[in-house]
Amino acid sequence: MVIIVTGAIGIGKTTVCEKVIKITKSLGCTCGGILTYKTLDKLIVVDIQTEEREALASINNIYKGPHVGKYFFNPEGIEFGIRAIDRGSSSDILFGDEIGYLELRGGGFVEILELIKAEKVKDSILVIRKELLSDFSARLGSRPLILETTSNNRNELPGKICSLLSRSFKKQDKILKG
Repeated sequence: MVIIVTGAIGIGKTTVCEKVIKITKSLGCTCGGILTYKTLDKLIVVDIQTEEREALASINNIYKGPHVGKYFFNPEGIEFGIRAIDRGSSSDILFGDEIGYLELRGGGFVEILELIKAEKVKDSILVIRKELLSDFSARLGSRPLILETTSNNRNELPGKICSLLSRSFKKQDKILKG
């Protein structure tokens, strides 16, 4: 199952993912991939499995990586995130927060899209901005389930996602048991 969490900037998409991780881990699921946090002047990428973090980008021109919008990307931060995605690809749930303009250009964490399209991951949750949905939906192959985070549903959305995932786990078990 591919779930896309979308919504306005700052609405709580990453927080929804954090809550899904907490709930699913308490149920015995493994989670991997990345979460991205915004500070006043930086983006920080976190490896979900190790909880290590690395600077991903800055609004200040201090990195030699790609420049997208107001951000200058740190090549080491991108590589760190790619390693976290690779490590997380065998997890029950692979997270990619956030897939954006850099990936549209074929950079950043574009590999996660290839893993999903090639069905090399069990279940995945991607955070994608609303204005980029049509661009990424076509690249994912199978039809993703798109859930919009709003101020009205952001507290209930993690439970809904976990319910959808539990149905997917049951379906996978049936397939494995034949």
